[in-house]
Amino acid sequence: MKTDKQIWRIFAAVPEWIFLLTQEVSPGECDLRSLTVKALERTADGLLVPRNSAMPVTVIEFQFQFDDKIYPRIVTEMAAAQVAYDMRVVKGLILFGYDELDPATTPWTQVVQSFNLGELFRAFESDHPEHPLVSVFKPLMTEDEEVLTREAANHYRQIRESELEESLKTQLLEVFVNWLEQRFRNKQKQEIETMLIGELPDLEETQSGKDLIAIGEKRGEKRGRQAGLVRALTLLLKSRSEDVDETLLSSIQQLDAADADRLMAHLLTNHAPNAARDWLDSNS
Repeated sequence: MKTDKQIWRIFAAVPEWIFLLTQEVSPGECDLRSLTVKALERTADGLLVPRNSAMPVTVIEFQFQFDDKIYPRIVTEMAAAQVAYDMRVVKGLILFGYDELDPATTPWTQVVQSFNLGELFRAFESDHPEHPLVSVFKPLMTEDEEVLTREAANHYRQIRESELEESLKTQLLEVFVNWLEQRFRNKQKQEIETMLIGELPDLEETQSGKDLIAIGEKRGEKRGRQAGLVRALTLLLKSRSEDVDETLLSSIQQLDAADADRLMAHLLTNHAPNAARDWLDSNS
């Protein structure tokens, strides 16, 4: 899976989370910047620069594939950072996806701190089970795909209902869905949306809802908004394991756009096993 760009987005938005996750002492407000090392012809994953100039800068690498040269490379990056920042004290930090990726190269293990991200997140989740940082990393950290499929909507909801600023929530949700799509490369877009649709607050005002409606239109059951809503209703019911037999499907297909819209709103707030049938019976 591609991780560097997404991890950068998360920690560039809230650098403090790196110290919260590793339980290292925070140097105060920081900026996560890029660092280009000409000698290596590459850019370090990130450079944490405290706004307090008396505090050390930290070169950080996120490692999700094996590289037996990761330690000498980050040491070179540390030297370049120290020169670039007027000989400030510099630290090195590697976050490995799992232990087998750590070559533990001496003597650099005495200079560079390293952590196992899986272990960090298990400990962090134990202390902060509803933190959005836990939820956004679930597509990377959950080994069982069936568990991830079943719990994806809950993780999505925890991010969406967190107390973060809206712009940050949007970034985290985009990263979460991107990682979910990478994890389930064998699934089509609408199948990914189906995992999450039960948590979307207003179908027509979300990109996911618009995509589902577009799917309905493109497949040509009927033209227009009504067809898209019918298709979206069908996908939603299937995602909730509700038995969508021919009788129920026929009843849904006969709804006009206004009734289909009302049924959708009802289903998004009512998770009873026969919610669709009960609503249709009471509104027939």
